[in-house]
Amino acid sequence: MPQKKKTKPKTEVIPGSTDELTRVLMLDLKYRVPQAVLVHDLSKAGLGPSRIAELLGTTPGTVNVAKARKRPEWPK
Repeated sequence: MPQKKKTKPKTEVIPGSTDELTRVLMLDLKYRVPQAVLVHDLSKAGLGPSRIAELLGTTPGTVNVAKARKRPEWPK
């Protein structure tokens, strides 16, 4: 029997909350700025890998890999 892929449960977002606004703003940024740049800048702002991953819709491991690399030049 094939194993089911483990998925992280989605967190509920309260309509009209600042968290909802933050997620919408992050979605906008994801389409305009490379993820590696966002990871570096959000890290510099004091957010941890887990929160950055949650906001960007990725994993903390991906965030840590991006943090380990040099920040890409942005904008070009």
